[in-house]
Amino acid sequence: MIYTDPTDAATAFAQQLSQAQRILLLTHINPDGDAIGSLLGAYHVLRGIGKEPIPVAASTLPSYSSVLPGVAHVTIYQSGDTLPEADLIWMLDTATLERVGQIYHDHGPAMIARPLMIVDHHVTNNGGGSLNLIQPAAASCADLLFRLFRAMDLPISPAAATCMLLGTTTDTQSFQTSVTTAQTLRTAADMLDAGADQRLVVHAVYFSMPVETVQLSGIALGLLRREGGLLWARVSQDMLAATGAADEAADEAITRMQRVGGMRVSAIFKERADGTVKISLRSVPGINVAEIARAWGGGGHTQAAGADLPMGLDDAEAAVLPLLRAAIGA
Repeated sequence: MIYTDPTDAATAFAQQLSQAQRILLLTHINPDGDAIGSLLGAYHVLRGIGKEPIPVAASTLPSYSSVLPGVAHVTIYQSGDTLPEADLIWMLDTATLERVGQIYHDHGPAMIARPLMIVDHHVTNNGGGSLNLIQPAAASCADLLFRLFRAMDLPISPAAATCMLLGTTTDTQSFQTSVTTAQTLRTAADMLDAGADQRLVVHAVYFSMPVETVQLSGIALGLLRREGGLLWARVSQDMLAATGAADEAADEAITRMQRVGGMRVSAIFKERADGTVKISLRSVPGINVAEIARAWGGGGHTQAAGADLPMGLDDAEAAVLPLLRAAIGA
């Protein structure tokens, strides 16, 4: 069953939760603020109603999430780990089980055999769970999740509200994205009323950036390429090694690229340790980069998407740039 409105979905989600005690919480590989904020928001709310949530991430969490209450309870899955015993899997901010990474590759059949709930806001989500709440118009998964909990009349602690406020803040770039609406701002206000620590969130996200991230961003932006409204840059393993920056540091570079006057599409090509490439794409309204990301099994939002390409930097640029040029009519 697929719901698009949290009020309509509340009864079905409450019934599904009533039948489960141990709940495995998952989100996408390389989790961003919305992913970990939603994961921990659900963790706190479920604990508050006497459930046993088991939050698991498939890869390292963003550095700014280290201040979030409950983050120490998130297990970082390692290849070969056992699958936690659970009555129910709840997937957040993620379209498919495959996107949770190695845990699915190791335990796919066992995961498919269990009931699966999904709450997500990605336009590429086709509703693969037995119960789904998918609202692509939602500004963040955390925003949608908060409204679902309110519709279910569940208690939302200050810890839960803080986690979901971080998710909303990061995914809207502090309410700058085009999907930010009056409802988004009202929900953020409701999070504050529930006790969310805004000062903690703002300091963690915007005033705790590692110097290595700044250095990497400077190198990448110094090599920025531009063709009219198309901007792109590379982040190589050599650049990461030279600065000591974390894998997530390239996100700062593409955030800066989005702010260039006349930008219509921007792309970061980030080399992985295994020689493959992750692309991160951004665009202005009217240009759908999610469709481009789908060509390599990726996805995301219409104006913010990504994918993993099984090729090196030169080949990745050669494959992707013609599609970006076509998207802007260049």
